[in-house]
Amino acid sequence: MLIDVPHLMTESDQRRAALLADAENFRLARLARTARRARRHAATPPSGPPRPPEVTPDHSGTVRNDGGERRYAVSR
Repeated sequence: MLIDVPHLMTESDQRRAALLADAENFRLARLARTARRARRHAATPPSGPPRPPEVTPDHSGTVRNDGGERRYAVSR
């Protein structure tokens, strides 16, 4: 059985270079994604002060949070 050592060395060098290029591409893509997210969060202006929940008096005179009850199921 003949082994072509120079050919195997060239092939292994090409595979190693391809793997290194893939790893570098992955690293750069992750950095670009992180930079885009940071830029998007920095460019978005704050939306003002948060609004308090809507509070309305109940028939019995107690105060109820209608906005909260619309969003979440509450057992009664």
